[in-house]
Amino acid sequence: MKLFKIPLNLTYDEVLPFLGITGEASPREQELILHYLKVVQQKAHAVGTWKVFAVERHEPGKIILKNSTLILEGQSTTAHFQTCKKVTLLATTLSSELDLYLTRLSEENPAYALIFDGVASAAVEYLTEQLDQYLSGEIRHKGYFPTARFSPGYGDWPLHWQKNFLESLDAAKIGLTTTPHYLLQPIKSVTAALGWSNIPIERSYSSPAPAPAKKPCRSMNTCPYCTLASTCPEHLPTSES
Repeated sequence: MKLFKIPLNLTYDEVLPFLGITGEASPREQELILHYLKVVQQKAHAVGTWKVFAVERHEPGKIILKNSTLILEGQSTTAHFQTCKKVTLLATTLSSELDLYLTRLSEENPAYALIFDGVASAAVEYLTEQLDQYLSGEIRHKGYFPTARFSPGYGDWPLHWQKNFLESLDAAKIGLTTTPHYLLQPIKSVTAALGWSNIPIERSYSSPAPAPAKKPCRSMNTCPYCTLASTCPEHLPTSES
């Protein structure tokens, strides 16, 4: 099993979008954000895993993978991966200890819990983004072009495929499971697929077409700018803007 472990070195500024803070946070908010950044870094057991599957065949509305029960299903889903020969499945999680901490904090102080939740969401996005960058580099090194991440439950890829997704990765070994309604446990976890396109494509959620990549999209699982839709905004703020 391949494991990905890195320190959660996200910054204060990276947390703000997950809290909906566009201006300057209040002194108390700043204090709490910095405090919960330390809590997350201390309590999280951040880990990711991944596995590469060859595409066996494309069918109308679905893509069948070799050696996996997972099916990439849906018109927008198959359009996203239509030029791909392989698919990398990835999963990241911050561990159940953060879930327990969030539950206790929600009972004691819901306002503080809201801030902690935003910090933890930023942390799992940071972990996922770092793994995405690593895997995308590997895909490019092999002569392919990585698609943007795409997850069960988004676009028209039915959420019930989450169970097969985790089974294909043997994700239980990193403590990642689903509820009977296919929601991830621990809560601060992400699953996503990266396609290996054989033509240059833009890393977006529109139908692939030959075009130079502009910049990676953020994870649709945790990005506060995204909604449950098949497109991702191209004008997210960056550190350069």
